[in-house]
Amino acid sequence: MPKETKIKETRMLITPYPVFVHENDTLDDVAMAMIANPRLRTIYVVDDNLKLVGNITLNVLMKQEFKDILPLSSVESFNVLELLGKEVARDIMSKPVYVKDEDTLKTAFLKMYENQQYELPVVDENKKIVGNIDMLELLSMLIEKKEMKNGKKYLTLHCKRPFNKKNIKTT
Repeated sequence: MPKETKIKETRMLITPYPVFVHENDTLDDVAMAMIANPRLRTIYVVDDNLKLVGNITLNVLMKQEFKDILPLSSVESFNVLELLGKEVARDIMSKPVYVKDEDTLKTAFLKMYENQQYELPVVDENKKIVGNIDMLELLSMLIEKKEMKNGKKYLTLHCKRPFNKKNIKTT
């Protein structure tokens, strides 16, 4: 993947309508938004002006929603008191990590990697969400670039599965 490739140059990678909730939406609203979009692992939180103010990962949401049944060994690894009294998106959101159209795919990857995120919002100069980019899209771009470099047609990846009917022996 060329280090200098800009996010705006790869618009086909960016999800056109990323999912967001408002700061005061209930955690049930957050859960329903996540369920309605099963490919996503992060929901973005916006203020009344639709400006990005935070994000909520599936892991954080699950920890919150299932706090009553967490095994004792899990409870010891974090402060369970932090989960009590959380009712709206603002209560469990994290500081937003984002990229802009002018950022490179390298920047997007490094931000995802360093922040343990699988996807990031793409924002404009006013921090309004204009798209979404995720690790699978970055991986697709990398493989496609390698394929093109090797003279293969764009998007001609072949699925090689080690387990197929020819390998199955029947007795």
